[in-house]
Amino acid sequence: MEFAITLMVVSFLAAEASEGTSVKQPARRPYLLVTPAGPEDGGDFGPKTPGTKTSGLQEAFNAAKALRRDLFIEGGSWTEGKNTPVVYGLDETLNIPWMQDFRLDGGHYVINYNPPKGDAVVIDSQMSCSYRFGLIVSQSEGTVVRIRPASMGPDRFKVVTSTEFVFNAIVGGGGAWPGGEPYKNDIDPNREWKGIGLWLDASPGSIDANKITVIETVGCQVGLLLTGGVTRNTIEETNIHLCREHLVVGQADDTKASDNRIEAFVASQGIKGAVGARIFGTQNMITLSSQQMAPGSDVIFEKSAEGNHLIAHRLDAGITNRAERPTNRIDGSVVLPTATPALPASGEFVANRNPFSVSAMLLSPAGVTLVKQENIAGDVIETQGPLSAGTSLILEPGEKISLVYSTPPQWRWRPIR
Repeated sequence: MEFAITLMVVSFLAAEASEGTSVKQPARRPYLLVTPAGPEDGGDFGPKTPGTKTSGLQEAFNAAKALRRDLFIEGGSWTEGKNTPVVYGLDETLNIPWMQDFRLDGGHYVINYNPPKGDAVVIDSQMSCSYRFGLIVSQSEGTVVRIRPASMGPDRFKVVTSTEFVFNAIVGGGGAWPGGEPYKNDIDPNREWKGIGLWLDASPGSIDANKITVIETVGCQVGLLLTGGVTRNTIEETNIHLCREHLVVGQADDTKASDNRIEAFVASQGIKGAVGARIFGTQNMITLSSQQMAPGSDVIFEKSAEGNHLIAHRLDAGITNRAERPTNRIDGSVVLPTATPALPASGEFVANRNPFSVSAMLLSPAGVTLVKQENIAGDVIETQGPLSAGTSLILEPGEKISLVYSTPPQWRWRPIR
């Protein structure tokens, strides 16, 4: 296969040189070039590559791997009514092979996936690479971009690591407009927001220690999905909007996504039942601003979520905390409701299930003879009574408190900011 690709590129250059004795073979470039009408307009590949179903992109990536070259995809500015945008159509999935020490660069262009099903772009194992994409658009119910290390590639690992990915925009099957058509800004309640925008699928191999930047993700059932061993990545999503679920970290039976640093602004623009962030994984750091979600759905800590640290700028709709081990934490400028739990029986423990520190203030502590506080490591501190009115006991997320009393005291919990 690699030999055939090599012959194709060499024969293309040879044909160019044979048109006249005065024409010399062009100097060897350090990259292959995809152009809007390539190869007829001087590019090595493009929509006029013979037999292509991917506007020459699949052939270009295969050749870049075989010839050990970098790749440049030509774009171009677009002015409505003046010129046409640069669009590379896909009639089948574009599969980017495993690479090592490879660079993809280019201008701003559109990759448009035409089929109603399937994934638009699937990226295999990568190591020490750099990718710069334009806009990737799909009408499919599948995934727009799926990073899935399935091949035993770099250093004999199934892995994506030490690689930078930049996407100008990822547009899912629901489209980029609330009304479903250009310039229709009123939300269509019957519109289907379908597909996954960016799926980090580490089920076959790990996705570890990469930097991923997406300027815009729009029109999806799920904007950003992390599954399997997705760890230690820095992910910046400037704007995930018009999605039903904007950020999902892990799954109900998959809690491996951990130690990632994620920054995202998310906004549903009025989609009914929308979720900002749904978290199953552990020990992730997430900076989040969320707007127009369903009540209690800016952030949902699912049963398996623990040790996640959220820095929140805006959570208008509030949160839902289903965590079995409530050690998740929210810091930031938001103030969330804090219910005072019922007073437990003398000597029984009650936990701080809030994802923030609280002060348990004793309003009338007469009769309290002993206070026990237990941290998440199981260490217990005891304080002997009597206690005075206004005594405040600080509880971190997941910590427990027990009061031993002869007469039931009164208390009130409030958040610490």
